[in-house]
Amino acid sequence: MTDTERDVGDAGAAETSSKNKETEKKKRSRVKQLLGDVKKQVEFWFGDVNLHKDRFLRKLIDDSDDGYVDISVLASFNRMKKLTSDTKLIARALKNSSVVEVNLEGNKIRRQLPIGDVPSDVDSRTVYVELLPKDVTHSWIERVFTKCGNVVYVSIPRYKSSGDSKGFAFVEFETEEQAQKAIEMLNNPPEDAPRKPGIFPKTKSRKPVPLPADNAPSGEEEEKKKKKKKKKKEGATALMSADGTKEQILEAELSEPDRKRTAAEESEPEVSSAQKAAGKLSEKKRRRSQTVEVSECEVPSKMRRKSESETGEKENDGAKTGVEEGKENRDDSTVKAKRKRKKKHKEKLKIGEEVIPLRVLAKKEWLHLKDEYLNLQKRSMASLKKCIIKMDHKDICSSGGAKNEKPTNQGPQFTSGVIVKITDNKPLPGRKLIKDALSKISPVAYVDILEGDAEGHIRFHTPEEAKVVSDARAELQKEHSWKLEILSGDHEQRYWQKILVDRQVKLNRPREKKRGTEKLISKAEKIIIARAKEANKHIRFQED
Repeated sequence: MTDTERDVGDAGAAETSSKNKETEKKKRSRVKQLLGDVKKQVEFWFGDVNLHKDRFLRKLIDDSDDGYVDISVLASFNRMKKLTSDTKLIARALKNSSVVEVNLEGNKIRRQLPIGDVPSDVDSRTVYVELLPKDVTHSWIERVFTKCGNVVYVSIPRYKSSGDSKGFAFVEFETEEQAQKAIEMLNNPPEDAPRKPGIFPKTKSRKPVPLPADNAPSGEEEEKKKKKKKKKKEGATALMSADGTKEQILEAELSEPDRKRTAAEESEPEVSSAQKAAGKLSEKKRRRSQTVEVSECEVPSKMRRKSESETGEKENDGAKTGVEEGKENRDDSTVKAKRKRKKKHKEKLKIGEEVIPLRVLAKKEWLHLKDEYLNLQKRSMASLKKCIIKMDHKDICSSGGAKNEKPTNQGPQFTSGVIVKITDNKPLPGRKLIKDALSKISPVAYVDILEGDAEGHIRFHTPEEAKVVSDARAELQKEHSWKLEILSGDHEQRYWQKILVDRQVKLNRPREKKRGTEKLISKAEKIIIARAKEANKHIRFQED
């Protein structure tokens, strides 16, 4: 091997070693960042602020003898899943923690100090924030509010069905002064937002709906708008008239041969649409050239010569430097695009400098508004209840003094010869299809068929109705290939017992009962619908 080959080999080995070192350094930095994030998250979960509100984790700590919680439970939390699911890595991150300690086996953790009492000034240190976007996150709120003080807790209520935020949140600070500072600095709702807190601006297809009364334009503003529109129209008409006078002057300045030419064109027979269009274009070009000639006639000859010489020189210079300017413009455009990107990135990072349209008020004030709303709701529900009672009393009086009690539904009573058994070689069709087919012959009370079964039962109101269908079984077998048979004896008794059992199961099934305001509102809605139906009934008079 020559010296040059050795040098090349050494250089290659040095490059690979340097690359390996860089990759290892990046790995170490990523692992370090991950360990720090895991430690921060677990210390927040086991901190006093969270444990006073987190009932699930508090119960786990209270139920365990030594206060230990299994690390696998923490690894199952959604926040921890985003970071890591490795229990050993979590234990490694918490070795030097000042809040929690890991057991000797490295599979459980607990708090180092006992949980303190709930502080009395939590509400005074908390602010209520509304007009938040749907996709708001805890980190976004922390970044916005940390310029006012140390944020210790953020609560964002969300809808269970969609997971979107409800448009408001609660932010808890370390001191009461920091909360007051946040109210002073960040309370700047937009102009189109309602004045009263708790009422959010309405949107339709992601566009704000204009608010009634408060934000509606006054009569004076409407008059001003009308005046502006009138002025714009007058200006447009004046421009149109000015254009008309210019055209008349140009027509007057046309030469005689041109006029003769136009007259000859008019006297010519009808031509095609393409020829007409070409003629119009030529007329426009001629008019433009004439306007240029008129303007040149008005300008003195000396001035014209100077301008012509200057334009000639400019054209020559432009031809020389055209390529260079094109390159410079491209470079400038790329530089400007980079600057814009940097500005946007800086604006995203520096949220403190931008004005965010939020409404921020103290939690105590929000609680006062909540109490006010609940009292208003109670009063409105009480008045609604009184109205419903009055309406029921009127109905009793109109019906003759006795309250119309609903007849108790005892279910189907045993009647012999009303059950018809239906069978087929293939699975039977749906209930509706069978009911519609048999109702053409005789009215059907109930169809008891499960989907995919080749056997079922049909109940009729009377034995006579069942007999009519049984008499037509030959026609039905030809049309639908159904076999019909009226049940009797033990088979009938067993089926009636099945009916009673099924009904009892259905009655014993737990049902959601509406209570309180929900029950009152549903009752009022039913009354409104019933009255609307009565009002829309058609009265038919018999013709003599």
